[in-house]
Amino acid sequence: MISFNKYYQSLISNNDDIQQKYLQEIHDDEIPKQNKEIYYINNNPIDVKYGFNDKQSLLFEIHKNFPEQPDFKIGVDLIYLIDISQKINDETLEKIKQALQCLINYLDDKNRLCIIIYNNKADKLFSLIPLNEKNRQIIQKAIEQITLQQGNSNILNALLVANLCLKLRQFKNQITSVIIISQDDELPKNSYYFKQIFEKEIAFKLKIFLLLSKKHQSSTKIKKGEINKFQSYQIVNYVDQLSSFLCYYAFKLQQTVIMNLSIIVKSHKYCPIQISECEGGKFQYVNPYEIKITKNLISIGYNKAHLVCVQNSKISDLDKICEIEVSFQQISSNSLLKYSIPIYAQESNGIIDNSVIVQKYKYKSRSQMIEAILYYDPYRIQDCTEILKNYLSEVANLPDDIKQQLSVETKQFEDTLQKYYQQPLQQIPNPFIEIDDLRKKQKLECFFDKY
Repeated sequence: MISFNKYYQSLISNNDDIQQKYLQEIHDDEIPKQNKEIYYINNNPIDVKYGFNDKQSLLFEIHKNFPEQPDFKIGVDLIYLIDISQKINDETLEKIKQALQCLINYLDDKNRLCIIIYNNKADKLFSLIPLNEKNRQIIQKAIEQITLQQGNSNILNALLVANLCLKLRQFKNQITSVIIISQDDELPKNSYYFKQIFEKEIAFKLKIFLLLSKKHQSSTKIKKGEINKFQSYQIVNYVDQLSSFLCYYAFKLQQTVIMNLSIIVKSHKYCPIQISECEGGKFQYVNPYEIKITKNLISIGYNKAHLVCVQNSKISDLDKICEIEVSFQQISSNSLLKYSIPIYAQESNGIIDNSVIVQKYKYKSRSQMIEAILYYDPYRIQDCTEILKNYLSEVANLPDDIKQQLSVETKQFEDTLQKYYQQPLQQIPNPFIEIDDLRKKQKLECFFDKY
């Protein structure tokens, strides 16, 4: 990757208008309507549920508790970077423009919007302005006039112009996001470097909406094993749904309640963390006795649970197995809160909370299905089928009430196993993609045709 600092300096020196604004610190944004929203956070929004305990291990769930509050919405600054190179066609561009129109109908005057279009150069259509009645007309007219341009797609210019736009702000909303809309499947691979451009921004999120049909997606350069590496992109299979994705994303930003969440699980030499049995979310492995969970922004309704398994074979019930250190900042006050949750060995053996075990095997069904597909080889089909059979065997040994709640997952494994037996030369697509996509679609339903 080229040096962004050098590229940044080159861009400044070659553009007199931008250089003058930067040197003189001329603000070109408008201050929005200000309305302080306060969300009252529980004393311990991060808590623990115990799921399973035996002589070898203790499984517990770290979950987040932010009660729903639909009317809570903070102000956000949104900068959209729209790829107008010939990577996309006229029909797709029209759908993008329609989605942007839906977005401005959804946003109110606490929020601000800026649109930058780019091919091999970048053009800011208007400054960062609030969505009041006067500005809506300016924005709508600018969107209507967007057309495709010849030239290659070069996102760097657009990112650097967006960064200058943020640097020159006289006012900052509580959350800032730069959103890229493109069909360039190389973008997610470079998203880490893109974020470095905005490294000084606080309460910031970079998001990529990748417009890829399922046919295009099957040949994309993003490999299956890399999915978790790129957390800042969303594949949109049907461009008709883009308006719902944009509105839902803005809604999640508006409902942000904390930032810089850090959860550190610290164990000791007698109780190593069993990484292979941990499920859910993204863990940062430090050593056998420490893992971290970090999240930049957390919104209401974010309930991704993390399941941690710790060995406890050499300690008594009264001994501390590990400790969870929690820290985060409140969006409303920026105050830093810290507390610890001690984890002790549980007196009861076996299943302690059924819901945690159900969650474990729902998570495990997804990870095991991905693993089975990655191990697929028509000439060594048993490598794949063995993973599927092992999952079914584990679920078969669970209590009946838990098995009932996992009926959807077990059916997918049984059907996939049967298909591999019948057609070993044909790789079966991951059935959970369609199931989970449907669940996501249901989340977006409130935005369908509403705006």
